Amino acid sequence: MFSKLIYVVVFVGMLKNTVYSQGEYIFQLVKAKTINTHLANQFPINKSFQGNSAIFSEPKILIDVLDQSIKLQMTASAFESQQQLVTTLIFEGKMTYDNFSESYIFEDLHLDSFKVEQDTFSNSQDIIKSIKQSLINDFEDLVLFKLTEVNSLAPTRPADDIEISKQQLRLIWK
Repeated sequence: MFSKLIYVVVFVGMLKNTVYSQGEYIFQLVKAKTINTHLANQFPINKSFQGNSAIFSEPKILIDVLDQSIKLQMTASAFESQQQLVTTLIFEGKMTYDNFSESYIFEDLHLDSFKVEQDTFSNSQDIIKSIKQSLINDFEDLVLFKLTEVNSLAPTRPADDIEISKQQLRLIWK
């Protein structure tokens, strides 16, 4: 009786941590909300180039099931005197595993979409050009999530496969 109780407690504990095992496969679900929390800890980021500066904030992961893609959205804002420029940026990039930090990172950012939300500058073209051409190229790799922080039972090596589903990633180890 006691051994059955231990089995049930261990099984429930495994379900709680979202690490699943089916035969020779191990699965880990990582929700967009978890990734967004990790990203928020790295922002805001202030950058400047040739006298223009911008604040990058409000990061949000975009998981697209139809395109099977992962993108990063953020806001870039520039302020000078009473003038301001607020833009929404969407980046494409590569999600790769970093062995040293045991984390999945988003690297090699490329601007996919640039939308001006608010512009009170009389001439904002120099600032927009700086944001598009210079400031975004200077981002270091952004940590999407650290495996050991998501789940201490997850393997600390790159997943063999990653499935993209609605608002989550499913990491699969074989």
